[in-house]
Amino acid sequence: MTRALRHPCALLALATAFLPFLMAAASAPGSPATDFRLFDTNGESVGLSSLRGKTVILHFWASWCPHCLSEMPLLEQLGREFAPRGVEVLAINLAEPQRRVSRYVKAHGLHLRVLLDPRGEVAKAYGVVGLPATIVVGPEGVILRAISMGSLDRRTIQELVTPAGTSPGERRAP
Repeated sequence: MTRALRHPCALLALATAFLPFLMAAASAPGSPATDFRLFDTNGESVGLSSLRGKTVILHFWASWCPHCLSEMPLLEQLGREFAPRGVEVLAINLAEPQRRVSRYVKAHGLHLRVLLDPRGEVAKAYGVVGLPATIVVGPEGVILRAISMGSLDRRTIQELVTPAGTSPGERRAP
């Protein structure tokens, strides 16, 4: 090993340079989505595999993230709008206490499913390195699209869940 790589700062700089590539690899379109089981704010367990057959939007967020908070009303609205077409929105809170998340959900009248990732294990499995991050999992459990640290608007979400020539939740012919 070279002298530079033995130094902890050099190793950290090298690892940081590769973080975007790790996110891309962990949530690359066409790769299988990592299954997980998390609790929602009501204490109910939710597993990704139990939603097979639906298009699932995984939206990683935190209450300290201004872009995340500005997107929540939009996710709430689109979750209701797309649900009849087989799209499920899961807002996965990253490492905040359940009480804080529950207060936020109640104060803002959110009805979408909010899951708790207390140790960031699911975020890590998907290569999330910054917030907000959004990953779309198709009905067969394969990642369709991913946005790393990007704010969403209505058009972007519509494009995320709607492959060309289909409606949200509609399966394309092979």
